Amino acid sequence: MSRKRIPSKKALIEALKECDGNQASVARKFNCSRGLVWQHIERDPELRELTDELTETFIDEAESQLFKLIREGNPPAIIFFLKTKARHRGYSERLELLPLNRQDIQIELGNPNEIENDHAQALDGHGTAVALLEQ
Repeated sequence: MSRKRIPSKKALIEALKECDGNQASVARKFNCSRGLVWQHIERDPELRELTDELTETFIDEAESQLFKLIREGNPPAIIFFLKTKARHRGYSERLELLPLNRQDIQIELGNPNEIENDHAQALDGHGTAVALLEQ
C-alpha cells in the first residue's frame, strides 16, 4: 500500500467510528498502511481512548448476541460460555493444577572463582546463575 497521509484527526475519528475501531478497515478507507493508522492512534491519547471505547462497545454487543443465543438454547454458545465464564464450577477441558502450599527455593552458588571452568559459563560477570541448573 502506498504511504498516503491521513487527511486529519477529525477524518480519522469519523473513520474509526464508522469502522467500529477496526484499524485495518480504516487503513483501507484511507488507502494507507495499518501501521500508519496505529502510529496516529498511539501518539494521541484521545484517539487511544476512542479506540478502546469502540472496542469495549463492540465486545458488549458481541456479549449481548452470545446471551441471546444462550437464551435461545444454542448448545455451542452455552458450552462456550460455561468453558470461559464458569471454570470455577468445573466447566473446563483442561486440568488446572494449584499448589497446596507455596515454598521459596533458595540457591547458594558460593564463590564464582572456585567454580569449575565448564560451569563458569553459566554465570554472568557478577557470579549470578543465568541458565544452568543440573540434576
